[in-house]
Amino acid sequence: MLPDHQPLPASTTAPSPAGSTECGSGGDGGRGGDSGQDGSPGRPGEPGKPGTHECTRYSDLPDKPKAELTVADKVRVVLVLVNGGATEAQIAKKYKMSQPAVEVWKEAYLRGDWPVLMNDDS
Repeated sequence: MLPDHQPLPASTTAPSPAGSTECGSGGDGGRGGDSGQDGSPGRPGEPGKPGTHECTRYSDLPDKPKAELTVADKVRVVLVLVNGGATEAQIAKKYKMSQPAVEVWKEAYLRGDWPVLMNDDS
């Protein structure tokens, strides 16, 4: 027989990579659509409002040399960039790299070109 597992309380959250316990509010869910009646089609629902990107701040970037950044670290750097948490200039300065190199990471991420991010030279 399997042991009983108690569900986690609703207020429990996993720690974010930066160490905080809250990482964005998530936003409000949308209202579902109405089902059809008497064979008529249903109507679509209304979308909710998106949450915030509180985990994409400059302060959330890893504090290690560029040579030690993993692919996951590089993706986090790009997410901070594309969500407006930092500029290319800030990222370039922090990791002692050129702004065009930061742009290469961003473009590779947006294209899904993971080998570029896996390259130690990028």
